[in-house]
Amino acid sequence: MSSYSLYEDSYLLALMSQNNHKAFEEIWHRYWSASYNAAYKRLQDEDQSREVVQELFVDIWERREVLKVENLKAYLSNAVRYKIYKVLSKSNASNQYFDTFDSLFATASMPDNSLVEKELESLALQWIDTLPAKRKEIFLLFYHEQLSTKEIADRLGISQKTVQNQIGTATNELRRRILLALIMVSTVS
Repeated sequence: MSSYSLYEDSYLLALMSQNNHKAFEEIWHRYWSASYNAAYKRLQDEDQSREVVQELFVDIWERREVLKVENLKAYLSNAVRYKIYKVLSKSNASNQYFDTFDSLFATASMPDNSLVEKELESLALQWIDTLPAKRKEIFLLFYHEQLSTKEIADRLGISQKTVQNQIGTATNELRRRILLALIMVSTVS
């Protein structure tokens, strides 16, 4: 057991900001597995999951001198989630709707705003429950089950254009509501 394993995350981050590679290694040892598991749970691909986590830790090392993090665990969790969305958006080139959520999660997942993020997620889930039944079904099939618009159209026996319109309508409204919530939070903060 190294002496670094006894240090709190905040102290390790301070050491790392001074180019202490051992502190970085300890952070890596502490959080690599959890970060990988989170990525794998969503991506279901070992190579992509490793790549996401590798890229995350490379980013942390490269930004070590300017990185300001109060809660490392929350920061890493949000950063993994953001990187997963980037991977999914690239792998679904025809999926124009991920851009919306990329920007939303980039805004909502600022490292130390986990409480705000949870509140936004709760509001989003509440709003999704108020969607008309068919739109809600399409929205969840697309974002939750990761089906393509063609797969959804085939499954529901409707046109692909209808699916795209329903996703676009729901996504735009959700974005509008989340942006309003973010504006409210930023004016209160």
